[in-house]
Order: sequence, then C-alpha cells, then structure tokens
Amino acid sequence: MILAAAYIRVSTDEQLDYSPAVQLDEILSYAEKNGLYIPKEFIFKDEGISGRSAEKRPGFQEMIRHARKKQNKIKYIIVHKYDRFARNKEDAVLYKALLKKDGIKVISVKEPIPQDDKFAVIYESMLEAMAEYYSLNLSEEVKKTMVKKAHQGEYQAPPPFGYTMENKVLTPIPEEAAMIRFLFETYALGKESMYSLSRHLNQMGFRTHRGGLFENRTVQYILNNPVYKGYSRWTPTGRICRDFSNPHSVIAKGSWQPLVSEELWEAAAMRIAKEKRTHYSHKRPETEGKHWISSMVKCSACGRSLAISGNYKKKDAFHLQCGGYNHGQCHISHSLSSNRLLPALFESIEKVIMGNEGRELYHVSRHNIAIDETKAIDHLVCKAKKRMIKAKEAYLAGIDTLEEYKKTKLETDTELEQLIEKRKSFMEKQQQSFGNTSPYDKPQDILTLLQNEGVSMEAKRAAFKEIVEKMVYDKTNNSLSLFLIGEE
Repeated sequence: MILAAAYIRVSTDEQLDYSPAVQLDEILSYAEKNGLYIPKEFIFKDEGISGRSAEKRPGFQEMIRHARKKQNKIKYIIVHKYDRFARNKEDAVLYKALLKKDGIKVISVKEPIPQDDKFAVIYESMLEAMAEYYSLNLSEEVKKTMVKKAHQGEYQAPPPFGYTMENKVLTPIPEEAAMIRFLFETYALGKESMYSLSRHLNQMGFRTHRGGLFENRTVQYILNNPVYKGYSRWTPTGRICRDFSNPHSVIAKGSWQPLVSEELWEAAAMRIAKEKRTHYSHKRPETEGKHWISSMVKCSACGRSLAISGNYKKKDAFHLQCGGYNHGQCHISHSLSSNRLLPALFESIEKVIMGNEGRELYHVSRHNIAIDETKAIDHLVCKAKKRMIKAKEAYLAGIDTLEEYKKTKLETDTELEQLIEKRKSFMEKQQQSFGNTSPYDKPQDILTLLQNEGVSMEAKRAAFKEIVEKMVYDKTNNSLSLFLIGEE
C-alpha cells in the first residue's frame, strides 16, 4: 500500500466552510478510494492560521520535515484544496519543488489535475494565482472592516493592564484598575517619575499581562494610552513604536468603562509634554563617559553598572546609582558618593602594592580573566562541533539539502577557526607576566597616574582598565570588591 500524508489548514474566517473535520473526512475518503494509506501520525494540522506565510505554520513545517525523511516513504501529500497548502504563489512553487526532488506529489481532493502534464502545469499555476488573489483581496477587506470598527470606537487589541475581555467588551480588573488610577494621579501631581512608579508596581508584586516586570517604558505606554479615559486608538500602518501622536492613528470614543477621567488623563499628558521639551529621545546623558570610573562599578544585587547621577555638575564630586534601580528593576538603592568611593579605591590599590589584604570594609579580590575567557571559548567550540554533527545527521536523513549542509558547514568551520585563534591569543596573554601585559611597570605607576589631576580622563580610563576588570559595591555590607586582572 502506498503511504500518504494529510495536511489540514483552516483560518479563523473559514471555520464553517472548511472545518478540520470536514477536510479530514474528505481526504481519508479520497485516500481509501485511490488505494492510499494515511497513518494517524502523518495527519498534520494548522488551525486558525493564515496560509499567506509557510514559515508561520508549525504543522506545515512539521509535515515537510516528515515527508522529506526517506525512511517514512511518503509518496503523496493530500490536501482538501490547493489553497490549503499555500496561498502564496512563491511558497507553493518552492515547497512543491522541494517535495518533487524527493519524489513526493501534492494532490488536491477538490481540484484534480488533468492527466495531460503540459496542461497540468498551466492549470496548477492558475489555481495558485487564484488562491493568492483571494488572500490579498481578503486581507484588503479585513483591513476595511478594521478601519470601520476603529472609527466606531471598537477595541481591536489584547486587553491592556487594568482590563480583561468579557464578551468582546473591556471589563475592569479591580486591583489593576486601582493601580492605574494611582499611576495617573501620582504622575499628574508630579510626585513621582515613571521609573519610580515602575519600581513601585514591581515591589507590590504586579506584573504585565505577558508576565514581565514593569519598566520605565511600560509606564510611559500606560500614561499615553487613551483606552484608560474611554477612547480606542488604532493605527492602520502597524505598530506605533511609542509614536503616540502618530497622525495616521484613529482615535474614537469607546463604550467601555474608563478608569480615569478625561481631565486626569489630560493632566498627566501635560506633564509628559513638559518633560519631553527638556528630554530628547536617544540623547546620551551628558555625564556618560566623563569620568574614568564610568561603567566600572557594579551593583551587588543585580549586576548592573552604577551610573553617574544626572546632577553631575561639580568638578570634584559626583554620585552614582544602580542603573537597574533607576529603571525600577532593582529593589535596592546603591547610591554612592565619589567622596567615599575614590579614597576607598585608592587605598585598596595601595594594599595590593603593599601586599596586604586590604581594609576590613573595602576588601580586595583577585580574578583571572584569561582563565574565564578560555572556558567560555571552549564552551562555544563544543557547541559549534555539536551543531556540525546535527547538520550532517539532518543531511543524511534527507531533512536538509546538500546546499543547506554545505552552507552550515562553511559557516561553522569559519566560526571554529575564529574561536580557536581567539583562544590561542588568550592563552599567550595568560602566559605572560602582569608587568609585560601592561604599559606600566606596576600598579604604583597607575595609582600615581589616577591621582594626577593633569592627566586626561581618557588616559586614566585606559590605565585603570589595564589592572581592574570591575568593582562590585555592596551597600548592605558597605563593601567594595575590587576584581583585578592578573594571576591569583
């Protein structure tokens, strides 16, 4: 008996006419009449998915993989109609050509191809073109419907924080709704910033509807969303990427219960507009990179860098704070003054020079970077070799073509060469003494340079990074751990 596979697809707008059960019954009936056998494991489905893109259909991709495995001995793929296989002419041609190389033919129950091979080519191309035309026309009609709904104030997206969807109507979630009102009231009165509000939400145990933590941009989106004052916003050009004043957006009054008054929403919008006039998007902080200590001090709680405060005005003093804490993702403040940090750092380096272990509160730890780097490279080499073995197995099993296997092999070989060369470079550096790898004779020279006010920030930064990998500040224990580059 000849083996065959069945592929069934139905999109949301076709549930009645082309239900999976109807398609399967007719495919099995066709197979029985024509002496074909379809095992249960060779029945593949995609429900509620458009046929425009083959890559976005997991059932389709699984069917292609199984069909191309020679041990499965599949000779035919049976579909209800050709547009179930693909509604994109390019996809139809590509995947039918791949299957044809393995001796597999696609058969339509409702659209049998004539026996004349010459006419069959034209007939099948016409069916594919008609399927794509139907899909494009359907997409255009759907968009027209969405535009009409937008002007009528219907909400056409997943429910935002504060709401759930019941009978296609936004319904408030009491606990979340109360937090939405709190956010708008607190922000509109100027009591807290967006990042402090995000931190407050996280500390209270709230999460976004996707299960993530609240960030500065999450609160920004909430405060700019008109859904909370009872209006829908729909943009036909796609995602607005935080362009909340997009001229193409359609904003209309909705029928659901608003969580804040229009007056409160506008008050928050006024503060947003005021702050926007003094803050430019993608503008780097004026203090970034201004000091040689920038990005070198890490938070012991979350591992992020301590950023120099925006109030960095004075020449001789500044403050640092955990970047995660600033964005509401770290719950422990790690505020630190340069008046405390720099003297402790200099004393720690002096203890290294003296050969002592350092002060009790500001201790020193040594860390060998070269060893860590080589281990990381070895791990990547192992992963690349495993990937090469899997690619070879896929080719031998008939899952990948020879061209696909060659491409993977070339890319992996190149990656392996680069990793091996990088490992060799680190090993050579590890074998050298600390004095030979640094342009300075010893840490004493670097300490003198760091304390010299006449040396530029760039020179100090380069010198400091020659001996120090990072520093970790632990506010709870009031300690500064110094991780040095060199032998333990």
